[in-house]
Amino acid sequence: MEKMIEVEAGKRLNFKASAFSPIIYNRLFPGRDFLRDMDALKKARDKGEGDLMAPYYEQFARIAYTFAYQGLAPTPRQTQEQKGFLEKYPDEWEWIDSFKTFSIYKILPEIAKLWGENELQISEQKNGVPAPPVK
Repeated sequence: MEKMIEVEAGKRLNFKASAFSPIIYNRLFPGRDFLRDMDALKKARDKGEGDLMAPYYEQFARIAYTFAYQGLAPTPRQTQEQKGFLEKYPDEWEWIDSFKTFSIYKILPEIAKLWGENELQISEQKNGVPAPPVK
């Protein structure tokens, strides 16, 4: 699933979520758990307590960085654009610092929705063929 999200006035980026997102996340951030971080972010957002998001900004930054990185390529194979992205922005903080504003309150709902749509897409059965019997 892909979506163009306006991250600041006049600047839109393509964010992409796929079944490959947790793997890319682990490659970009060794030792981190994508699903755990995404779940914590969604729970914090659902509580809706104003400053509750501040402690989760680091997870948000990593996930946004991963989805923006994925949005540069049509396939899971690393492209020249992605290599250039990693050279220009070696970590999520360099990338976020390149924007005038980067609001967690504005962008997180869009990213969570993107991942939610991806999860629905993954869970739908693709064909009507039943699973083989267990021996």
